Amino acid sequence: MENRAHAIVAVVFLLVFLAGAILVYYWLADRPDEPLAYEIVTSQSVGGLAEQSDVRFKGLLVGHVAKLGFDPDDRSRVVMHLQLKRDAYVTHATYAVVAMQGLTGGSVLELKLGKGSRAPLATSDKHPAQIPMHQSLLDFLASSARKDMQDLQDVLASARKVLDSDNRQHIAASLQQIDTATRKLAVIEAQLPALLDNVQRSVVQSHALIAHADALVRDAQTPVRNAAKLEASIQALAESSRQLSDKLNSQTVPNVDTLSESLLRTSRQLDEVLGELKAKPQSLIFGPPRHPPGPGEPGFNGGHDKDHP
Repeated sequence: MENRAHAIVAVVFLLVFLAGAILVYYWLADRPDEPLAYEIVTSQSVGGLAEQSDVRFKGLLVGHVAKLGFDPDDRSRVVMHLQLKRDAYVTHATYAVVAMQGLTGGSVLELKLGKGSRAPLATSDKHPAQIPMHQSLLDFLASSARKDMQDLQDVLASARKVLDSDNRQHIAASLQQIDTATRKLAVIEAQLPALLDNVQRSVVQSHALIAHADALVRDAQTPVRNAAKLEASIQALAESSRQLSDKLNSQTVPNVDTLSESLLRTSRQLDEVLGELKAKPQSLIFGPPRHPPGPGEPGFNGGHDKDHP
């Protein structure tokens, strides 16, 4: 009976100890000051960084570099393991750059925010989240300087090609021409006041000519109005002529044949009258002679009238 009681006590003690160990483990695992693990894999240079180098965000310390080395899968890349505070603002838009701490200080890893989601970046010790690495300002300036130096070398090479012996002679001749043109411009500048005076006088004369032209235009307006009236009269006469021509075409032309026949008959009759006048001009005074009465007419006596031969 006593052995059984000891066994029960031992089992209860083990259960209490196990529960206490579990509580201590979770309490240690969930400490608010426990850092979070992140990882950076990059092919860029990380010169100036080392283990325990500071990691900063907006100038404030948020963690440190826990481990630094080459990527075992690709020896051309560098892997950095970071330990950051739990309250560090790390999102999907966070990226890292190598920055200088002051003018003479060492290098630090600077976290910055770019474009993208501002949701927190989840991570764990077994599967640390990766933060991208961007080119630092110094690296950008170095690469830009190399490119600028290359461009400068190209410019100098082009300048050497341009400034050969022949082109130098041409440039010297051009400078000589420029110097001659400058001297001519100086002479022209000295003559400029006199030219301006002439121009001013010409402008005054032009104003006088314009005023005279205005007077001539006003004087010419009356003949122009008379000419307009004459033009209107000519247009009215032309319209009347056109109407008369239309009337002649519509009325006179159809009667030309009849008129011609009448004129022919009148001409014949005139010829007969003229012939009779030539034969007997006294008929113009005494009238035409009377013919003797014919048979059946009064005064017919079967012979010639006594009064008439």
